[in-house]
Amino acid sequence: MNKPKVMRVISDLPVGGVENRLLALLPKLASKYDIQVCCIRARGALACEFEQAGIPVVLKYFKSRLHPVSLYQLASYMKKQKIDIVHTHMYRPNISGALAAKLAGVPVIISQVHNVDHWDNRRQIFTDSLFCGFRDKVIAVSCAVKNDYIKNTGIRADKCAVIYNGIDMDKFQTLSAIGREQNEVDAENSYRLKLRKKWGISPTDKVVGIIARLVPQKDHLTFINAAKLVYDSIKNVKFLIVGEEENQSGVIKLIKKRANQLGIEKTLVFTGMQREITSVLSIMDVSALSSTKEGFSNVVVESMAAGVPMAATDAGGNAEAVTDGVTGFIVPKKAPKAMAGAIVKILQNDNMAASMSKASRKRAQMFSLSAMCKKTDTLYQTLLAEKS
Repeated sequence: MNKPKVMRVISDLPVGGVENRLLALLPKLASKYDIQVCCIRARGALACEFEQAGIPVVLKYFKSRLHPVSLYQLASYMKKQKIDIVHTHMYRPNISGALAAKLAGVPVIISQVHNVDHWDNRRQIFTDSLFCGFRDKVIAVSCAVKNDYIKNTGIRADKCAVIYNGIDMDKFQTLSAIGREQNEVDAENSYRLKLRKKWGISPTDKVVGIIARLVPQKDHLTFINAAKLVYDSIKNVKFLIVGEEENQSGVIKLIKKRANQLGIEKTLVFTGMQREITSVLSIMDVSALSSTKEGFSNVVVESMAAGVPMAATDAGGNAEAVTDGVTGFIVPKKAPKAMAGAIVKILQNDNMAASMSKASRKRAQMFSLSAMCKKTDTLYQTLLAEKS
């Protein structure tokens, strides 16, 4: 029996949270589905990794979202490939991909929303709502994203499903052996110590990190302002800024300027992009996230899986992952004093930190890659059955 053919449509495949989740998920679904990825803007840095994992990547460039020739070419390709399910991601592909799929007569059309308030203006909201009728289901990555999408588009609640982002828990199983819980006797030879040395962090320093794209919505300035307040209480602390700047946003310049104003520039460590997040997490005592806008943060779940307590803002689905006071703390957005207070509580209370670490690992199991894979498969099978 032939496997159902699935096409995931996305703008491109840079190194990012959405794209990394797809790279982890799609090979696991490939045993039951014939899957390919279609990019409509560019291939992106991860395209070769998808192909190495057995997931073909095609480029069908769109001159604009509703460009007639581009729509015709993509629809013709879908029809020729006899695609059974088109699954699109984020605003522009959710428009272009859904319309092309409708023109091609694709049986099942799914769009996925990854963030709250992901539109640039009211016109985009109106356009998106017009295409809701083409879609058999909209997937939201958290309840917060679902509620936001329903509120803005007016889509029926039963047409929108929540599937949380999942992470590969196997990557975190040996983390305690190489990092946080290793006996000090072995520390001299540990990878953790070598990584600390690489970044100029002493064995006795506390480490607070923020792992996030360097873009305005991650609000790194709130983190820096909180860092100053933490440093006022705890001198042996370093703050990791993990990530790279996107689209020349100027965030790094703003961070450095504010850190200089506060006199904490020597406590900051800019690591750049780090693909091996487990290694970074192995040296962190607290993972912070100061975002003003989120869908469902992969970093939050990865931090919990690594046993690193969180101090995260109440943006998007953060509070759906972090159990406040148990696996970490949820604090208001743009509230550096509250964030600093949460961080200091964890750093100054070893019993609390240990308890949160244990609870975090347990909580993270709810957001496994296998659970995400199972829920996606169930949705696909249900929608295909309805169309047969």
